[in-house]
Amino acid sequence: MAKDPTTFRGLALSVGLLLLAVSADPSFGKTDPATGRIRLIAVGNQWQALHEYAFSIIRSDPRILLVASIETSNGLQPDEVRRRARINFPRTKARLSAGVDVMQLMFAPPWVFSDEQQNWIHDSIYEDGLGLVLIHMGWQPCLTDPMLYCNRPEDWVNSVIYKAWPMDLFIEQSSQEGVGFRIVTKTPVVNLPDFEKQAIGFTGGRGPGLIEARPGAVVHAKWKAGGEDAIVSAKYGSGITLCLPIMDFMFLNPAIRDWKYHVDFILNRIYFPADVPVPEDLELGHTVRADLVAFYEQKNMMVSMMDFIDRFGANTAPLYALLDKLEGKRNEASTLYMKGDYEGSLGGIEEALEGLVGITSKSAELRGKALFWVYLTEYLAVSGTSMICGFFLWLFMVRRRFYKDLETTRLAHLKE
Repeated sequence: MAKDPTTFRGLALSVGLLLLAVSADPSFGKTDPATGRIRLIAVGNQWQALHEYAFSIIRSDPRILLVASIETSNGLQPDEVRRRARINFPRTKARLSAGVDVMQLMFAPPWVFSDEQQNWIHDSIYEDGLGLVLIHMGWQPCLTDPMLYCNRPEDWVNSVIYKAWPMDLFIEQSSQEGVGFRIVTKTPVVNLPDFEKQAIGFTGGRGPGLIEARPGAVVHAKWKAGGEDAIVSAKYGSGITLCLPIMDFMFLNPAIRDWKYHVDFILNRIYFPADVPVPEDLELGHTVRADLVAFYEQKNMMVSMMDFIDRFGANTAPLYALLDKLEGKRNEASTLYMKGDYEGSLGGIEEALEGLVGITSKSAELRGKALFWVYLTEYLAVSGTSMICGFFLWLFMVRRRFYKDLETTRLAHLKE
């Protein structure tokens, strides 16, 4: 039976429209095909005590999934660092390409990875679109053991991964000391209100390591002080690589942390190399993100407090049940966030935050009841000890005055 050629044309048109729809869907990029989330591996000198705030922001975002965090310093020996990398890093190139969307290197040396793993990273960027974020990877003088605390740029230039970097390094050369950026190209990474007013940079010594954007790279921002390239990105094969000169510990500076949009700056640096668009409505997107961060932090504090009072025998099961319901609301808000419904997400996360306030008051009441018996026991123990000590003090120091002193003894009478 002859087949109608219009059937094939119709099928081809349908496939073409489907591909067009997929390419236009903002959830597509280098993400998990099943969930749409950006799967992130963070590697480097992350000093958890100093950088935990930035990681809490990353963990709170529904779009990002922190797959692994591999620490490379804080006194760790090279063998221990390599062991952690072996445990947490994908075992094959195929797993890396299929299971990771963005890799972040923060002040990390290349010897964390074997030569084979470095080839996997390079090929995954070029062939499969793995995004790469480089944070504080320019040259920097090391004041301690360079094998433990330095990113070793002189070794990175000999690594195959260096081919994917958007900039060239200059060993033993620094940018001019100073703070503040000047925006060159308005991208989601830097196009944030008051970005140029922030006192981000280096003072009291050398400036950050000198870098220069490679041909074809995009310069997002330059340093105000000397005009050197500061924030740079480039397309490398199928992947996007991004270079930032500042480490997350700078967000402990109250002046920078008080910047309203620092949350968006931290998150957008992960969205950008994954080629995932940020919320179009900056204010609405920022409000949702800030509320998600607040819920994440307040919930963790609440769980810590409930664990504390649970040790004293308090019945925390009702509080955990309420917390589970609020987590469900947070999940609903996250789903709406993933779909791009930021107004609906905002309503859901605000409702969850209001519920946390109620749990806070109930947990405080429960804590007071639980600690009441602790305080009462301590009071009785202290009071009882005081009474016993007072009794013996009265017995040996006060009551003795009721006894009469002996005027003579038998021995004294014999002497006479």
